[in-house]
Parts: sequence; structure tokens; C-alpha cells
Amino acid sequence: MTASKLLKNSTYLLSAFLLAACQPSPPTDEPVTSTDSAAVDTPIVITNDSVTMTPEHILSIKPSRYQPSVGLQGRIEPIKQTKFTAAHPINVKEILISEGQWVEKETPLLIVRRLESGNTGVHSERTAGNAPLETENSPQENTLANNIDGPKGAKLADKQEKETHSRPEQAPTDDNGNDNKTDIKNSVTDGSEPSKAPSTIDNANVDSSDRTVNSSKGATSRPSHYKLVTVRASFSGRVEELYVKAGQNIEAGTPLLQLSDETKLYFIATLPIQAEPQLSVGQTVNFTAEGVSDKFTGQVSKLTATSQPKKLLVYVDVIENQKNHDKLLADMKVTGRVNYGQIDVGTIVPKRALHDVDLTELQKPPYKPLRPLTANVWVIGQDQRLKRRAIEVVEYNPTTNQYLIAGISNDSLICLADLPIDSEGKKVIVS
Repeated sequence: MTASKLLKNSTYLLSAFLLAACQPSPPTDEPVTSTDSAAVDTPIVITNDSVTMTPEHILSIKPSRYQPSVGLQGRIEPIKQTKFTAAHPINVKEILISEGQWVEKETPLLIVRRLESGNTGVHSERTAGNAPLETENSPQENTLANNIDGPKGAKLADKQEKETHSRPEQAPTDDNGNDNKTDIKNSVTDGSEPSKAPSTIDNANVDSSDRTVNSSKGATSRPSHYKLVTVRASFSGRVEELYVKAGQNIEAGTPLLQLSDETKLYFIATLPIQAEPQLSVGQTVNFTAEGVSDKFTGQVSKLTATSQPKKLLVYVDVIENQKNHDKLLADMKVTGRVNYGQIDVGTIVPKRALHDVDLTELQKPPYKPLRPLTANVWVIGQDQRLKRRAIEVVEYNPTTNQYLIAGISNDSLICLADLPIDSEGKKVIVS
């Protein structure tokens, strides 16, 4: 056969492939025929302006329907959790609860007395619903503790109390009108709080008693500005940690106890900012927990974009049901997905069609990437020339050993050969 006849026949064969690819075909979930055969390993001839290959190197478009979704991963935390921390040196007179105990709102927790002079007050740091709990060593908490000291701190605390309370309340006082709050901070994560601004704890959570205190230098009793104070639970929950003992003198910044409401849970997932248009409050999230076979359901409750770096925080509240009890625990790692948009159509390809990608993540359930997974695919356009296309790997089918990809138009053919980068734009010749 002459070279001219070979070229003519190759052009005819490739045109036939392209014509078949352009014919409308109903979307199907049927597996494509395996192309990992010896024929695909036939040598490819590459020249300055062409690439010669066999028909086995060319795959027509095989469509399949799928639901677009994005993966979410985080750790289970109580929506409401509180850490009581001493903002000034205090003496723990009595502990009224035990670690692991469930307490109702207003339950007495501790009786304490401040050890130094100056006005006292119970303060809290409240954060927006589902925000990560700040520890006693966080910058916000340390700043608050430092600012409360001294005249400037007093003005700041006074200003914050006026701004955060919707109705005026009188703090507990003794017979001389002295303020009997003790300086204990309460870092709160509470779904009902609208902001992260520090505010004073509701005065109903603090009682005062005992009008005198013995001097540390002798047995003489004298009036004291610091009265015994009962600190109460600001909401119903479980005492997760108890850090102090009765009779103990503790320094400022020392944590006292942690209280958590384990009946209402959530987790936070971090996504690229590009995912923001696909998500909205109220979307259903199906997820699993590490070490648990059950499947759980949640709901997107809040979306927050961060500036440095640009990320999207997705807050997911766990939907309460009987299945959740005793199975979802704090700090459990969870992985889920949220669907978005309408049913779309992708293309089924074998592994050898995908280049520049690590597919290890897809080899285990749910066989979908947690984050968008990009790869490169060689396609043959209507002009019979090669083009390198960036696509998204959507899903792996372990039964057929095929991959579902998005981003290829149905007027193209897929080249299964692993070609050098400079093949871009070269004409395909089928031998």
C-alpha cells in the first residue's frame, strides 16, 4: 500500500471515529470495554507534525449520569461548651459537682473567693454558634484577662456589659452595695450567640454569701470586699473536665472546669473558597464517623469565608435522632458529602486515560475525592489534532475498574496514549 493510500485510509478511519462520537447517545451507566490490552501497547510514531497510532489507542465518549457533590471532613464537637477560667487569683472553697456529672442550668458548680483587693466580676467570652472553642491560652482570652485589670479594664468591662445586655440587671451586692461577683472567665461556644464580643455572664449564674473573711495574718475577723461566691451552670450539660480541688489556691488564668452539652453536636469542614457558590444554609449532609458503621445526617447551618488564607468554613449541625445516642462522641473524625446542582453527565474512562494525578484516594469507599481532583486527558478534536485537557475526576467504580470524569465534550475522542507534552496540536494518523 502506498503512503498516499495509507494516509487516505487513516483520515477516513479517524473521521468515522469522530462521526460516531458526535452521534447523540443516551447516557448510560454501562461499563466500557477494558482497554488495558496488548494492542494498546503498540508503539506510537511521533514526528514533528503528526502522531501515528492504532484504533485501540482511541476511545469514543461513553456518557454516564452523576450527581455533583463535595466532600466534607471535620471533628465532632458540642455546639455548646464552656471552660471556666480564673481571671484573678482565687481560693476554691468547695466543689459541688463531680467530673462526668450531668447538671441542669443554674446548678451550683463551685464556691470560690478572690484572694486580692479590688472589685471583682464574673466574665465570659462568648463565641458565635459552632465556632471553635478558645482555650485559656488563646490571644483573645489572655487579652481579656489583662484588660480587666486596673482602671482601664474596669471601664472596658463596664462598656461591654452595657453593649451586650439587652435589659439592665443589678449584680449581687452586699449590705454596703459592693459588687460580689468573682473574676472567673467563661469561654463559651453557644449556637445562640450572635458575636464573639466578650460579655459578662448573666448575673443569675453567680450567688454571694458570707459577709466576713478571716485575716491571713491572725485570728481577727474583719469585713472583706471579697465574699464567698457560688458559680452556677449557664446551661444544661456534662462536666467534661474538673481541673481543681477544694481548698486549692489558684493563680489567674488557671482553668477550673469544662462544661459541654453533648446532646447537640456539630462539625466544621474547610473547603477551597471556590466551593462557596455550590453551598447554602439548609443543605443536607450525609456522613460517617470513624470506627462506626452507621450513617448519620446533618445540615449546613453556616458558611464563613476567611480572608487569610482564602478558605470556606462549612458548619454542619448533626440532626438529632435515636441513632446518634452513644455513637457520636466529641472529637470523632467524620467524613461526609453534600449534593449540589442538577444531575450532570460525565464520561467513563480507564485509568490509562488519566495523567498527572494520584488516584489512591479513590480506591476506598466512598470512591469519591474529598476535594476536587484534577487530571489531564488527551483528546482528539474535530480537526483531528491533539489537545491536552484538564478535567475533574468525579468517581471510581471498583466493579468495572473505570473512572467517571467531567469536562470532556461529546464531540471529541479520547486518546489513551501517554504522550509527551509537545504532542499538543499535532495531527493524529490512525494506522
